Amino acid sequence: MIKQILSNPLLARLLSAIGVMMFFATAYTQAQTNAVISDPLRARKIIIYDQIGVYAGGSFNSQSGSFTTACNCEFDGGGQNGFAFGALFERLTKSQLRWGVSAGYEQLGVQARYQEIEGVVQRAPSTNKEYTVPITFRHIGEVSLTFLTLHPYLKYTFFDLIFVRAGAQAAYVATSNIKHTKELISQTVTFPNGEQASVSLPNSETGSVVVQDGPLPSVNNFQFWITLSGGIDVRMNKKLYISPILQFVYPITTVTGKDNGFSVRALQLLLEARLII
Repeated sequence: MIKQILSNPLLARLLSAIGVMMFFATAYTQAQTNAVISDPLRARKIIIYDQIGVYAGGSFNSQSGSFTTACNCEFDGGGQNGFAFGALFERLTKSQLRWGVSAGYEQLGVQARYQEIEGVVQRAPSTNKEYTVPITFRHIGEVSLTFLTLHPYLKYTFFDLIFVRAGAQAAYVATSNIKHTKELISQTVTFPNGEQASVSLPNSETGSVVVQDGPLPSVNNFQFWITLSGGIDVRMNKKLYISPILQFVYPITTVTGKDNGFSVRALQLLLEARLII
């Protein structure tokens, strides 16, 4: 997985940018020690300062609507785990309200499945006569999506500890794939004459066959989401904040132009580290 991520040229540029930002942030913060000027002859003066940082975490992705594969098989109710990481910039104000923007890389794939009984023509071993018998199959549909994201947001802090955040996220589909796997569930069949026989899939030792595996057709390359999140600011020292964040990502666009309202929403658990600059 790490090798595949690093082989993506767009992602490589993003990781390089994150590294450069962290290098200059560390160097710059050596010259600044506090965000508040205190002078006994004057009232305290709050400096409007900036923060930069990085974030990473996992997500549980869930499906809205349905998607169809090449055989016109329809999948809904899917879910899967994913991940997200990136860099951010945040601007504080004289109030508890601040604004920020983040840029990142996210994986928001889903997997859905259902079982189906098909009537399949089979030949009885003893009589060599053909019958149509019911056989149960499981269909597994997987959509894998990765995005480059840009996320402006507003953030409000309570008691210098707890915060809530809301924003709009724009995303570009970096990669997409759809895979349809068909698995044999029935191990034996019973013919009308009472005879039983074992069943298997031709040219398959695992009992499954890949029906489709390729790019997702008719992708809407640009996606838009609304985000709502909350978290806790843990101040490690004068410069560094660590914040666990729970974020909900709700799509307002569909992934493709042909499927029945197919989109992916996510509940993300992120860990954010920010430096005062």
